[in-house]
Amino acid sequence: MKCPFCGAEMMHGYLNCGMTLWSTRRHKLSLQPDDKETYALQLGMAMVSPHHIESDCCPNCKRIIIDGSGYKNNMH
Repeated sequence: MKCPFCGAEMMHGYLNCGMTLWSTRRHKLSLQPDDKETYALQLGMAMVSPHHIESDCCPNCKRIIIDGSGYKNNMH
């Protein structure tokens, strides 16, 4: 896959993480989303088990692309 930002060949791999949340707001104490926010990617519970998200990383500009379509979200 070519990087859409710089055109370099991306490396396929995994983002290894625990609880992960991409949200429209910054969380300070908890990663649990509330009813008032939109989130596009929510994975598991912290400290329960690791998650491995397939992704592509650009070795040139260090950007990571993740396909979040198969994960819990509330985007419409």
